[in-house]
Parts: sequence; structure tokens; C-alpha cells
Amino acid sequence: MTEVRILASSQVTTIDFDGLDHLLRGLRRSDPFIQLAVLAGHHALQQSGIMASCQPEDVGVCVGSTTGPLKTNFDFLDTLFDDGEGQASPTLFSHSVHNAAAGYVSRLLNLQGMSQTVTTNGWPFLAALSDARWSVVSGMLPYCLVLGIEESCPVLDEAAGRLVGKNDRLPQMGAVAWLLSANEQPGLTLAEITIDEQYNDEVYLLSRDREVFSASVELPSYSSGSLASCLSLTTAMERIKSGIGQGNWQVKAPFGSARCEFGKAS
Repeated sequence: MTEVRILASSQVTTIDFDGLDHLLRGLRRSDPFIQLAVLAGHHALQQSGIMASCQPEDVGVCVGSTTGPLKTNFDFLDTLFDDGEGQASPTLFSHSVHNAAAGYVSRLLNLQGMSQTVTTNGWPFLAALSDARWSVVSGMLPYCLVLGIEESCPVLDEAAGRLVGKNDRLPQMGAVAWLLSANEQPGLTLAEITIDEQYNDEVYLLSRDREVFSASVELPSYSSGSLASCLSLTTAMERIKSGIGQGNWQVKAPFGSARCEFGKAS
């Protein structure tokens, strides 16, 4: 079976396009959700250096997010209720679609392979990684850029506060990006992903204060929220890649469990 290598990765928790003016023009009407995706994807591709030698159609895009651009969804609904159907913002409507970020990434970074977006309450970045890994293993794509994107939404934060009885959620926004490849060069491999998501009370999905991360390397602590698993997994992978060269990461929560295994390219 084809080994899937992790060529590059990036983590973005602030929006900074300093020195990237060539991207800004295409993002002038975009929201932070889209900007985070483009920024993370750009950094991962730049780190890998593959765009100088591969064709645009060789690189696919897989995006995972728990709620997608939820703030933009509510902003669009505000214009619809306040101004009526005839005056509702078409820009907000187009950006409220969950795969809008994948579209921007594909267009601005010139990636013309297959594209998809996964939305789930549990661990959508892991689901996107699993789909992308299979796309590479099956020979559908030589490369796949995988993104996990989350942003804070005041409506969701208020709902969490009401359900939990307090609101100690910290506003979170950020994105991670991994570039997967089937090419035969030394590096860390994404050997296996297992995901067991189960139905659970929405209070845990909103507060996410009972997620427990562990790995074969030391991990920093993260404030609760849907972004935490993306950052924890990416940090574990990067530390394993730069250190012992193989290992694992896992998460346990009231709504299931998941595990990633990393190995050395043979």
C-alpha cells in the first residue's frame, strides 16, 4: 500500500498578510474564516516548495470545520431580516456556504485537484485528513492540502454559556494545514487514522471541556474549544516529525475518541 507522507504543515491563529499583497486583492471581500484558510494553506505550500515542480491539478483540497463560517451565516440572516430579500447581501450569502473557503484556497493558490469540505460536530479535521489520506493512497491525487478551520461566533458562545450555566469559553479562531503526498522521499508518514464519534448531549459539543489529548510526545495545554484538537494534533505531529520520527496522538471525549498513528517512511 502507498505510504502517505506529511510534507509540510502550518498553524495560524492570527491574520497577518504582511508581504503577501498578491493574495490580498482576491480576499478584499472575504471574511476571517476564508482568510485563515488561505493563509494556512499558503504557508504549508510555501514550506513544501512543491508548486515549482507539480501541476495545479495534482493538488486537491480537503477542509474540515465543526460549524463552518457560522458568524457569516448569522450576518447574512441579519441583512435578510433587517433589509428584506431584495436587499440581502449576496456577498455574505456566497461566503456563508461551507465550502466557500475551499473555493478561495483553490482559486488563490491555484490548486485544481478535487475539493471537498467536511462538517461534523466532533473532529472534522480528522475526518478531512482521513478522506485526503485515502485520496492519496488510492492514486486519485499525488498531493492533498488538508485544512482545519474554526472561528469564534458570539451566538454559539452565548448558547454555550446558557447550556453550561456559565460562559468561560475563550473566543477562538485559527486554522491548521497539512500537505499530504505519495511521493517516495524520507519523512513522517500518516500511517493510520481511527475515529469513533458518538451522539452526545450538545452541552459537551459546545463546551468541549472534557476533551483529553495525549501523545507519544509532550503536549502543551489548550483552552477548550473546537480548535484545540486541530492545534494539539498538529503540534504532536510536528514534534514527532522533528524528534523521534514515529508515534501517536489520541483524544478522548464524552462524544467519542480518535487516534492518529505516525511512522517513518520506508
